[in-house]
Amino acid sequence: MPDTTKTPAAPLPISPQQIEALTHMIQTVHRLRAPGGCPWDMKQTHQSLRQYVIEEAYEVLDVLDRIESSEKLKSDPALAATFQEELGDLLLQVVLHSEIASETGTLDIFSVAQGLADKLIRRHPHVFGEVKVEGAEGVLQNWEKQKAAEKAAKSAEASVLDGLPRSMPALQRTTRLIDKVTRVGFQWNDLNGPLDKLAEELGEFQHEVRELEAAQKAAAGQPASGSPTAEDLRRKAQAELGDLLFSLCNIGFLLKLDPEDALRGTLHRFEGRFRHVEKRLRENGKKPEESTLEEMDRYWDEAKRLDRSGAEAPPARPAGEQPARAGSGDQARAGSGDPK
Repeated sequence: MPDTTKTPAAPLPISPQQIEALTHMIQTVHRLRAPGGCPWDMKQTHQSLRQYVIEEAYEVLDVLDRIESSEKLKSDPALAATFQEELGDLLLQVVLHSEIASETGTLDIFSVAQGLADKLIRRHPHVFGEVKVEGAEGVLQNWEKQKAAEKAAKSAEASVLDGLPRSMPALQRTTRLIDKVTRVGFQWNDLNGPLDKLAEELGEFQHEVRELEAAQKAAAGQPASGSPTAEDLRRKAQAELGDLLFSLCNIGFLLKLDPEDALRGTLHRFEGRFRHVEKRLRENGKKPEESTLEEMDRYWDEAKRLDRSGAEAPPARPAGEQPARAGSGDQARAGSGDPK
């Protein structure tokens, strides 16, 4: 592996015009918050802006789903313009929160930038120091070790799980949690264990579902003294569902299959096929609620055949909806026992 400490990269050339663009952005946000600025921006707080951080991040993710490679992005000016705009909207959230904090002297965009640069240098001693690493995996392992050491210095009760936001979407948080514990050796050696665990969790979930179903059917009568209520059984079934989903995510992690992407692809296919069902029903002057399951199943199967044969273009997506990622499998229709 080349010694990057001996052959440092040339500094990135930054023109006065580029520096001016960053300065202009910061000054613009400051003006919006200053007296006489925008009433809406002036009244915002860290808490009132929480939803926009999430929304803007997801809008960037929607564009990322359309970017197959850097080369294709460069060759698609419209997509590149959309990407630039969405990145700008996300950057606005960082600058706006920094501006709000600067008004009380807590921090500002410059201290945020300096803190980030300092952390990147600390976390990359193989670039800015004398540490040697082998490949990308070695870089990740060293990053986690450095991060753990920094956290341990701050707290005697530091955990490898620190830094996982509780507000992160559950599937994404599950993958990150599994990744973190895997890096310290808390993982199966092969797929046999995870697959056996999946079968075990599925059996436990099925048992709780049957118990809950029986309790719901008997809901008209009073449960025997000491017997679990339907609500107790519902909580147990939900816990088992969580265990089952976690086991699936762990298998996905070991196979380098992203659960979030897989479910996103499934949702897109489901939506496309159901829109086809609605379209075919409209041609017959009907709505889904006015149709039988058998009718909808027939058009669902038709949509599935069209998807697989490519004989007809799939139903048009609403504006802003992105295509599913390639490689994800088929999905059963809701309410049907047909897995194909």
